[in-house]
Amino acid sequence: MAEDRYDELDAEWSELLEEHRVAMPGAQVLFTFLLILPFQNRFSQLTDVQEYVYFSGFISAAIAIVLLITPTASHRIQWRQHDKETLLRNATLTSIVALVFLALAMTASIFLVADFLFDVPTTLIATIVIAALFTWFWFALPILRRLRV
Repeated sequence: MAEDRYDELDAEWSELLEEHRVAMPGAQVLFTFLLILPFQNRFSQLTDVQEYVYFSGFISAAIAIVLLITPTASHRIQWRQHDKETLLRNATLTSIVALVFLALAMTASIFLVADFLFDVPTTLIATIVIAALFTWFWFALPILRRLRV
């Protein structure tokens, strides 16, 4: 029975790592975009609000990357400690929180680009729609499904 549980935890760990392989490149590309943005000529034209939104998105992307890499670091540090269940539980939590910060970073980026290019109503509509899509598809639907099971 213990061997079955070990195999189950191993499979769950592999699933989590596979999911991270999907999220990580997006977070890294977004972070890179936000990292080079201040070095562009037009960056100095940003308003104070745009600068604060930029910085919050930049920090959110960095936090998302930290949290997405946390399970790997923890796994290496806790190697052969025979506590994979706790490791998996913590990794699941950090993954969910990472997705929150990734959604915030992406929403901030949408706001920044839209606000730089368009008027206030267009910016607000774009930002609200993106935030609603993240909230619905990444969080609300899975939570509703979990509550139904």
